[in-house]
Parts: sequence; structure tokens; C-alpha cells
Amino acid sequence: MKVLLIGCGLTSTITAYLLRTRIPNIHLTIWEKARGPGGRTSVRRGPNNTFVDLGAQFITSDASTLSKYSDIYEPLISTKTLTPMNCKIEGIAENNKQHFIAPNGANSLVKYFLNYANIDCTKFEKRVSAITSTGKVSCICGSEESFDLIVITAPAPQILEMNCPMSQTVRNELEKIIYSIRFTYNMFYENPVLETDWDVKFMDDETFRYVSIENRKREQYNSPDCVIFHTTKEFGQKHIKETKESVFPMLNDKVHKLFPDWPLPASCNVHKWLYSQVTTPYNNSPGCILLNESIPIIAGGDSFTQSTFNGCIESAFKICETVENLRS
Repeated sequence: MKVLLIGCGLTSTITAYLLRTRIPNIHLTIWEKARGPGGRTSVRRGPNNTFVDLGAQFITSDASTLSKYSDIYEPLISTKTLTPMNCKIEGIAENNKQHFIAPNGANSLVKYFLNYANIDCTKFEKRVSAITSTGKVSCICGSEESFDLIVITAPAPQILEMNCPMSQTVRNELEKIIYSIRFTYNMFYENPVLETDWDVKFMDDETFRYVSIENRKREQYNSPDCVIFHTTKEFGQKHIKETKESVFPMLNDKVHKLFPDWPLPASCNVHKWLYSQVTTPYNNSPGCILLNESIPIIAGGDSFTQSTFNGCIESAFKICETVENLRS
């Protein structure tokens, strides 16, 4: 069976990882519109081997979920791709949850699954423009290829941009899915210079919701400081039409007002997440849906669960369950 997975983020690569172990003689292809893997686990690199997690910051789970998805968590923890988060966190509610971080960056999680799924063909900068009910997939570059089954894990608004067969009822439901918009403000220093009582902080501010000194989040206290700020959902919505360049002065000024004693960084920049986190998922959060049956086209991802690591795992398991049911 020749399968195409559109997107190279967490849901897609976990799905590929599970399909490889469950279905014999499966041929897996991944197409990703970006230049590399990661999706919303992407990182931004700075000087001196510094980097910040642009999207997913850390993973929160509990004992029951760790047990339920042990097939996913255990290899990540045993290989130290995920490690317990031991830094100082301010402003988060104390509960029975456990926090994990990816010492090598959140995108190392995607790379782990991508590697162990033994993907037969991975192509980047492949933006899908159309999918037919017979399984032919076209890209904006003009290339075409046919598949026996197609899995789309892109955010719902991007699924709707593809010329893809689906009922009007499903299209209407996809149009109801809402994502928050956020900006990140990223700072890179040449040395460890910042003095704070916290490493990660959830803020009560109209512009910023969260700030992390990333090297300290990963317990790399002797490494050069690198910092990321995440804006609030309200700020993102208010400035949805702004570009990362036009919003830079606003965020830059606010950081200096909040932390006037901080020295100037060696460099700083802004990233815009047009689809940051799902605020309104697909009706009843089914994990995935079947868009087309003759040549199966399955849509999954956090649009159909929630924008968490566990939400991506849940969707991946639902996609695999759907594929197995279609084969039986």
C-alpha cells in the first residue's frame, strides 16, 4: 500500500511510526511544504549553537496518559529525547502533572519518529495544491503522483486551501475550526548574563503570556542565554494583519519596558504563528475524519483533538485505527 502523509510535524511522523509497525509492505512518503521537518515544533537558531523552541515549549502529561501512550513515551524517555523538566517555573498551577523537555529542541521529537518510521521517500518544499478522488496528488510546482491512501495533518485552514474532495457538511465543519495567532520575540546573547529568580515564567501581561530562558529551561546554565517570549492570544488577534517585521518594534519596546535592566542581546528577531493553537476544534474532537472513501483521504492533527503533544498522539492512533479498519 502506497501512503502519502502531507505534513512533517508531530502527528504525521507519529502516524508514520505507528503505521510502519502495524502494516506490512507499506510504502510511506512524506511531503512537507517547509524546508525541513518540525511543523510547530520548529526551532530558531542563533549564534554559538544557541536555539529557541519557536512552538512547543515543553510537554505536560500525567501517570495515566504516560501509561496509555507508553509505546510513544517509553522510547523517547529511554533515549533521553525527552527528559524531566527540573528548571524553575513561575506562574504555573501546581498539580499532579509531570513536565518534560526535549534537550535537543522540540523538533528532535519529530526527527526521532521520522528516523524510526523508516520513511521510503521524504520531500520538502512540496506544497500540495490538489487531490483527486482517485488518489492523484498535485503540487504547485507542477509535479503529480498517485497514492493508495492519503493522510493530511495540516491545520484545517490549510486543508481547505487544497482542492480536495469532501462533502459540503464536512467543509462547513472544517470552516468552524479556529486557531489562535501568536508572535514570538526571540533574543540571543553571547554569554550567560541574565539574573532572574525563574527560568520559565507565565506572565500576566496584555502583550506577553510566556517567557523562557531557553538554555536554563534545558538546564544548560553555562551556555549563552537565549530567550523567547510568546504573545497573548488577544495580542495576536489584534495584530493579525501585522508582519513579523512590522510588529518587531512593538515587541522590542515592550521587552525593554518589562525588563529594563537586561543587557542588549547580540541579536533578536520575531516569528509569526498564523496557526498557533486550536481554540475551537472539529465537532466532538474525533481525532481524525475521512474526507473521501474510494481512495481514502484522512484528515488528522490537532484540528481534531487539541494542540498538545498528547493531542497529536491521540490523533495519530485514531488515524492508524481508521487505516486498519479500512483494510479489514
